[in-house]
Amino acid sequence: MKTPGCLLLGASLVLSSIGSYSTVAAETSPKEIRSFDFGGGKYHGSIDTTKAPDLTEWSEKNLAPVVREWYPKLVALLPSKGFTPYTNITLRFRDDMGGTPASASGDSINCNAGWFRKELEGEAVGSVVHEMVHVVQRYGGNRRDNPKATRVPGWLTEGIPDYIRWFLYEPESRGAEITRQNVEKARYDSSYRVTGNFLDWAVRTKDKDLVQKLNAAARQGDYSDAVWKDATGKTSEELGAEWKKSNEDRIAKLVTAQRETGVNTLTDDEKKAGWKLLFNGESFNGWHNYRMKGVQPGWQIEDGTIACIDPHRAGDLSTDGEYGAFELELDYNISEGGNSGIMFHVVPKEGAAWATGPEIQLEDNAKAADPQRCGWLYALYQPPIDPKTGKTLDATKPAGEWNHVRVVISPEKCEHIINGVKYFDYVMGSDDFKARVAKSKFGKMPNFAKFDRGAIVLQGDHGKVAFRNVKVRPLEK
Repeated sequence: MKTPGCLLLGASLVLSSIGSYSTVAAETSPKEIRSFDFGGGKYHGSIDTTKAPDLTEWSEKNLAPVVREWYPKLVALLPSKGFTPYTNITLRFRDDMGGTPASASGDSINCNAGWFRKELEGEAVGSVVHEMVHVVQRYGGNRRDNPKATRVPGWLTEGIPDYIRWFLYEPESRGAEITRQNVEKARYDSSYRVTGNFLDWAVRTKDKDLVQKLNAAARQGDYSDAVWKDATGKTSEELGAEWKKSNEDRIAKLVTAQRETGVNTLTDDEKKAGWKLLFNGESFNGWHNYRMKGVQPGWQIEDGTIACIDPHRAGDLSTDGEYGAFELELDYNISEGGNSGIMFHVVPKEGAAWATGPEIQLEDNAKAADPQRCGWLYALYQPPIDPKTGKTLDATKPAGEWNHVRVVISPEKCEHIINGVKYFDYVMGSDDFKARVAKSKFGKMPNFAKFDRGAIVLQGDHGKVAFRNVKVRPLEK
């Protein structure tokens, strides 16, 4: 669970941002240093990409806006009596940091260029937020000014930045979750993400100002366990035990409920047949937003389901794994008028998942506006007329009830089954399939249905919907 460690360099390595800027500026092109004022002119920042010119554009577009917005926020979030923050901040990309992703020293942040290149769409920006917290903390000064100052434990020094990073800056990434896989080893003083989770719990359940109190005491050299006791009535160790038990009880309750109901579990026969759960009922392990890392806040884990509760902040949810020929089963529950879908063979070559992956439509057939109905292969295949009703076959249950979907995707034949009723079959890449694609809006999309392997994606931008019992079985020819 630990985020890659940050290294607090000695004061002898620190250069003031003004001095470092003037020295480097004389030797390099201006495009390799970006300087900017922010906070109403109160602060000045510079980003030096001399050692990584290929990251100049990315830094300007992605890093500078976060520094502008979050450094003043961090200063306001972590106040203390008589505290004066640095007004000049320097971010410098380096190529000599070994395995350390980023480090903070005084008013400077060092960024490992090699590591950042691999994490531009992942943890890169979040790691800078973590280091900016260190710039604001300035705990080392208390020992210089106060010989009697107490030393702040490392787990808290690193836990506060990760609390701010994972729970205030990027909560949608859920990078600090306590799950069935890590709860046994979780300790409140484990540092980084785990301590961040502990602090979030303590803030939510004990004292909303706890982090501010801990930070002020640490900065002023007055930190001790008495700070916890005064704020919450318990020591940090007592709180840690309570926090861990709350996680153990939560996970145990969930596991018991899933076993009793059979939800989000596999039978022994299913396991022997090769089925794999894509959702464990408690976390987004194995999932991420399409073309992103992490999961946006519009998606939540609710009562053992993957739930799109806010389609405006959800986007499409993609499996981490890719699948070629497979059998997929899941249950879905959609809101009145809701619209969603399941896409397959999605490859992140286009801006939208449906530009590569065919979509199995999911919707409330009674009130949804889209004329494509549940179970149809969007704009390509639909069920026949039901002789009993004279209308297109519809086996769905009303909005608010659980529906079961079974899909078989293979080179020989694909099948769509809704609530046990087979709708149709087709062959990917057949003449018939190609002709239908050519007549549809997808005919103008060069990468549509061109891949025989890709991610499974749940659509989350057209309505509220929940999923459970999501499982897949890879198929051989």
